Amino acid sequence: MKSFHEQMAEYITKYKLLESGDRVLLGCSGGIDSMVLLHYLKSCETTLGITVEAVHVNHMLRGDESVKDRLFTKNICSQWDIPCHSRDIPIPSILEAAGGNKQQVCRQERYSYFEEVMEQRGATKLATAHHADDQLETILMSGLRGTLQSGAFGMPSSRPFGKGQLVRPQLAVTKQEITVYAQDNDIPFREDPSNAENIYTRNRIRKNVVPELKKENADVSKQFVELSESLQDDQKFLVELAKEKLDLLLSSTDEEIRLSAERFRTHASALQKRMVLLLLNYLYSGEQVIVTRQLAEQVQEMMQSSSGTIFLHLPQNYMMIRQYDHVLFSRRELEAAPEEFNSLITGEWSGAVNNFRYKLISMQHFEEQEDAVAWYFSETAEPQLQIRSRLPGDRIKLPGMDHSKKVARLMIDEKVPSPLRKEWPVITGSNGEVLLVPGLRPSLHISRFPRPQDNWVLMEQKCEDRESEL
Repeated sequence: MKSFHEQMAEYITKYKLLESGDRVLLGCSGGIDSMVLLHYLKSCETTLGITVEAVHVNHMLRGDESVKDRLFTKNICSQWDIPCHSRDIPIPSILEAAGGNKQQVCRQERYSYFEEVMEQRGATKLATAHHADDQLETILMSGLRGTLQSGAFGMPSSRPFGKGQLVRPQLAVTKQEITVYAQDNDIPFREDPSNAENIYTRNRIRKNVVPELKKENADVSKQFVELSESLQDDQKFLVELAKEKLDLLLSSTDEEIRLSAERFRTHASALQKRMVLLLLNYLYSGEQVIVTRQLAEQVQEMMQSSSGTIFLHLPQNYMMIRQYDHVLFSRRELEAAPEEFNSLITGEWSGAVNNFRYKLISMQHFEEQEDAVAWYFSETAEPQLQIRSRLPGDRIKLPGMDHSKKVARLMIDEKVPSPLRKEWPVITGSNGEVLLVPGLRPSLHISRFPRPQDNWVLMEQKCEDRESEL
């Protein structure tokens, strides 16, 4: 069996966690894990060509015991000739003033201080003392919470942090091996009693689940570390591929993002999931928005069809609209007044409205087009069809209904968001009656399938990357 030093050295070399010239800042709580890693890194300063410093945070959650943790850490660092930086952060006061999850607030405040010290000291690496058992617990917790689908399968051995990297060299070893190292080297440490409290999910997994798994396989923690690293490599490749594919689909401005649902669907489901997460990250660039699994799944589901019009309200007043194949992500200003428009539909393609254009053709001259939809209707003379802004009194006679219906009411029933209703176009016939509300419903006077009486065709075509021309 390889020694603690051999396992650590091989892991550090394999993943290039530490390199000659690195200034390493170690997050040190005073517990056995961080004290062992501090001792190990200090003993390897010359061999690795690094310099080591420690940083400690007193969360002020356990009164005198928290103060003793800080004094203990600083005292041992002084004995080992290691610079130590520390700060008292009043977590109880922060929670009282702003609320939040205690563990999350502690982590946020702790890492914020770590980044501050890292920049002040010119550190290139922040090392944490997570070990193989921690990795196993993290993966089991993610599985219980249903968050593994995000692709973050456990903790990475390294990731960007501040202006450098956060590294976890101790993922190479188990808690038992850390304990043996501490005993062999007479390393002092302090225990946090909260590590034994059953109120935390991680503690219950550590005490009740992990021991049972180790009865089945003593190396289960290290095997999960290897599995995690393999899946993280796969995830990295898939994310990079998804980004490459998504960039080819998108047409974007500062205020909106457009793409084709049909082209999106040509990619494998594994890429679609990652493309949706990337797309939402693009949309909310620089904004603090939590993208939930439910939201990502809703967006992906809306992409699976190109029929009709569907809307999805998104956080921060954004909206997703899929009108046939065309998908738009945009922030709509509720107060914005739409510009009125009115245009005659002729035998030539109209200007684009909501990224669709229209033209009129008689049945005797009609030929189907793969990229266009045909609407059939009858007129005794040459039709005078118009595409225009919706007016307050507009009504439409729907198939199967005895009386006409207000277009405004139709939009409410079809769940068209209020900001879009005023600017939604309608197409009217020669008598001014509404024939079609594009993307929503046709009247009984027009049909997607030819009927014996029909002698005219209204052609509808999606316009790629066109602004409204009316």
